Amino acid sequence: MQRAFRIVKRVFLILTLLLLLVVPVVGLVSAAFNWHGVCYGFTDGESPCSWWEFARNEMFWATFIFVPFLFLAAIAYIGMSLAEFIASLVHRRKREPPAAGT
Repeated sequence: MQRAFRIVKRVFLILTLLLLLVVPVVGLVSAAFNWHGVCYGFTDGESPCSWWEFARNEMFWATFIFVPFLFLAAIAYIGMSLAEFIASLVHRRKREPPAAGT
């Protein structure tokens, strides 16, 4: 049981790290395939922009997709780490002999 718990906890850690990296990667890949020299603004329509500015905009929009999943994976990892810590404290308390004076 403990081994499976640790494996799942490591999976959540790896998933968290991968989701942290996916935002810039998706922005760069999207910019590589979709940049045509213009950026689309909210009010002024099309305007010329550099590749890096377009990539930054793509990364901004990618955060809306991937940050909620990153948050959930990180919360799951932190929760599992906290549960493992509390379980180790309880297990340690059960193993310790009572103090001599009490």
